[in-house]
Amino acid sequence: MSDTQGHKDMALLRNAAIFVGWIAGLILIAGLTWFLTEPARNRFLLKAVNQVLEQYGDSRRLELPVSPGTLKAGVSKMGSWYTMTELPEGSRAFIFTFIGDGSFFPCAALVAPGGKVEEFLPLNSQGQRMMKRISPEILKLYAWRIEGAGS
Repeated sequence: MSDTQGHKDMALLRNAAIFVGWIAGLILIAGLTWFLTEPARNRFLLKAVNQVLEQYGDSRRLELPVSPGTLKAGVSKMGSWYTMTELPEGSRAFIFTFIGDGSFFPCAALVAPGGKVEEFLPLNSQGQRMMKRISPEILKLYAWRIEGAGS
């Protein structure tokens, strides 16, 4: 093998290592940012949902974020869990994005102490209109996934 070919191989290897290092660094920075901003994101979501509930004249309010470690195995983690006022002890609210008829809207699922979804609360006017058109089977599918029955 010629000396020139060896330099080309080393340059290619060095460039690949630099590229992989950049990607790893970006992933590390994104992960740290996501982890370190969790308290701020939880406060922002809590405040926004409580404002919507107040606008709708609903007396219930989100209270505290629920630690993922306290959730039973299998329940959905594709949203945020909160305790809620004016519900029986052990009830929780699951805040997530509902996808129906090609539209996305924020929604809360109220979950009883036994783990069953009791009610879906759309959190914007579009969601309220869409909820009326969504079939009961789709709602059951969402409830099934939130409850962890699909695990």
